Amino acid sequence: MIIKHPRYNALMEKIRDCHLLSKGAKSADCLFIWGYTGVGKSTLLKQYAEKYPREILPEHIRIPILYLKLPVGATPKSVATSILEALGDPAYEKGTEINQTQRAFHFVKACEVEMIILDEFQHLIDSETKSVLRKASDWVKRFAEEVNVSVVLCGMPESEKIFRQNEQLDRRFMIRDELKPFTYNTREEQKEFRSFLATLDRNLPFREPSHLADPGLAEKLFYISMGVPSYIKKLLEEATVYAARHGQDAITEDYLSLAYNNIQRSTRPHAINPFEIDNFNLVDEIKKEERAMQISMKVEKKNKRK
Repeated sequence: MIIKHPRYNALMEKIRDCHLLSKGAKSADCLFIWGYTGVGKSTLLKQYAEKYPREILPEHIRIPILYLKLPVGATPKSVATSILEALGDPAYEKGTEINQTQRAFHFVKACEVEMIILDEFQHLIDSETKSVLRKASDWVKRFAEEVNVSVVLCGMPESEKIFRQNEQLDRRFMIRDELKPFTYNTREEQKEFRSFLATLDRNLPFREPSHLADPGLAEKLFYISMGVPSYIKKLLEEATVYAARHGQDAITEDYLSLAYNNIQRSTRPHAINPFEIDNFNLVDEIKKEERAMQISMKVEKKNKRK
């Protein structure tokens, strides 16, 4: 289920502009997208790539958008290998890093690639050593310059440190944007989040509405997710299973409560199950959780000193 909320659509349009305005340009635009896990970065990029499917032509395969998800521990050589494999080079594993990179330039042109998307980009720069960062930044800069098509790098916020290692790369990727979680502070932010929930509700496989966008329930759903869509979707998956097993026509808070208890969140050990509380107050519960976390951290530090 893909919910195209306003910030999702705005970033999709920015990718489209970067792509289309770079076609035939002397210097193609490049884009850096960052955001935390679960906000929908990969979903967004895959959906854009799917708009431009591969074409099998008489003489070659045309690949307008090349999408790659970099594996953990990626290196310039392994990235070049992955690019060659995706482009159909039968000897993609063979050769040195320099040789593979040169062949990648050739196949990008031969396959008429218009945009290259490298997702999970932080895996290329996981090491903290300056030498690794410098090597990765030099390779990315050279690759983007030589292929001269729009390159999109996407990763966690810490990925941005690669641009501090290379001024030329920094200039090359001056167009940057973040896909943020929902927030719930102002009336407009609350309206946007509840609109997202209402769209989710309409797409659930039930005859009756589950009223996810009702103010009280919306607060609870924001609390369990802190605005990250993937948490909400996982909760609704679990709750849908419970409701379907019991032959219900909608998801109730009882099923949301059961679903929440079935999901483990190691990063929030002090979070409560909001669906078990009638008079739930979002602000109060967030403050309670923050205080509990602070106390826990102090105790942990004290124990370490001992």
